[in-house]
Amino acid sequence: MEDVDRRIRDLDSRIDDLEGEAGSLSRKFGYTEDLDHELGSIRSDIRSCEAKIEEVDEELRDRVDDTEQAVNRLVQQVRLLEGQLLASGGAQQADLDTFPKDQHDLARTMERGRQARGLLLSDHERSAFQHRLRYHRESAEKLRAHRATVTDAVGALLSTRFGSRARIEAADKLREAVVVERRLRQDLDRQAALAAEAEDALANDAKTRAEKQSVMAAGARAEKRLTVALRSRLADAVHERALLPTWFVTVFGSAPPARSTQKWLETATEVLLYRLTYSVTDQVVALGEKPPDTAQRRRAWYDRLRKDLQRW
Repeated sequence: MEDVDRRIRDLDSRIDDLEGEAGSLSRKFGYTEDLDHELGSIRSDIRSCEAKIEEVDEELRDRVDDTEQAVNRLVQQVRLLEGQLLASGGAQQADLDTFPKDQHDLARTMERGRQARGLLLSDHERSAFQHRLRYHRESAEKLRAHRATVTDAVGALLSTRFGSRARIEAADKLREAVVVERRLRQDLDRQAALAAEAEDALANDAKTRAEKQSVMAAGARAEKRLTVALRSRLADAVHERALLPTWFVTVFGSAPPARSTQKWLETATEVLLYRLTYSVTDQVVALGEKPPDTAQRRRAWYDRLRKDLQRW
């Protein structure tokens, strides 16, 4: 009976423990249900926010479209007024497309200078070739220095007695020195063709630079004179509030911006220089037709200017 009573008490104790765990689990499940409810509420809020964002985004696009249409109408009205002013003789029109003979001559001189500079290596190319030659010389110096080590190892081998431990050590050192010498020589041989190419390229560059120096210097002077003249011409037109050409207004507007005015003037001057250099006469498109791929230097200038014009 005592044993049965003890077992009953043990079972009662275990039942109490199980009831406690069951209560704890019940509370945890209840907390989980609360979390599920909160997560559901958050998801609902997120869907609501997404719907509002889409609504605002659509409304914003509509307003942007309306603004663009209003701006386009204003531009058209301004151009209409400008045309009426010109027809009535009540406004002065800026002439940015007519250039005197001396400026055409300077533009040709500038273009010859740019062509001469195009024959030279770029700074990156020159630096790469110089590095290649320097590395080849350093490798050759390492090989020469190591050959002295090989010679010393041969002398040490010959000065030792056959079969002695010193001779065995000298032979091991000689084998190691020969392996390193072979590796250095192979590395130098692999560099030979590239080093010869670099040497020829740098020599040709130096020769071209010496031959074309006067042409490049004259081109640089011509470009400086043209830039100053065209900049002054444009500044005068803006100062006199003259009506600017259609191709100019299309990309730069009718007047300089309040911010970045200096950059605006520099870019506009360079466009004038481009039009003068390549005789661009298009009255609507500032840079005219896209140059062919074969005209690499002009195409590079065109692409850079077109990228700059996107800012305005």
